[in-house]
Amino acid sequence: EVCYKFHFHRDGTVKVWDLYKSNSVPETFENSADVVCLAFRPDGNEICTGTIRGLLRFWNVEDGNLICEIDGQKDIKGGRKFNDRMTSDNNSSSRYFTSIAYSADGTCLLAGGNSKYVCIYEISQQILLKKFQVSFNRSLDGVLDELNSKNLADG
Repeated sequence: EVCYKFHFHRDGTVKVWDLYKSNSVPETFENSADVVCLAFRPDGNEICTGTIRGLLRFWNVEDGNLICEIDGQKDIKGGRKFNDRMTSDNNSSSRYFTSIAYSADGTCLLAGGNSKYVCIYEISQQILLKKFQVSFNRSLDGVLDELNSKNLADG
């Protein structure tokens, strides 16, 4: 059995320690942008990191090598908040995942964020299996792609 401790750094690195090994040197995973979420595969041999650029990166925990990556930025984008002054196409806050989780068998990844969509990816093929719209309730904030500008108050 394995037990890991991990730490995110502002420079995009993630450090992982094996708590059962004495004098354990942390494994470092270099990302090109700030990491906002992390998930361990159920068997503990792989982690996935999600960055503010919408990139999901899959790493081997033992040797620190990058296995593959999925660009989810286009998959998750969409939805304007009521007081957004820009279109959903230009809003970077809804273009990255804030929560990720592996499936029980470790073959798929469920990812969601500040968007109206939740995505399921098949990891070995690096493909989007399904994209779910969380709500169709037009009265909720962030569901509409376009807002009627006459409803925005002048500042």
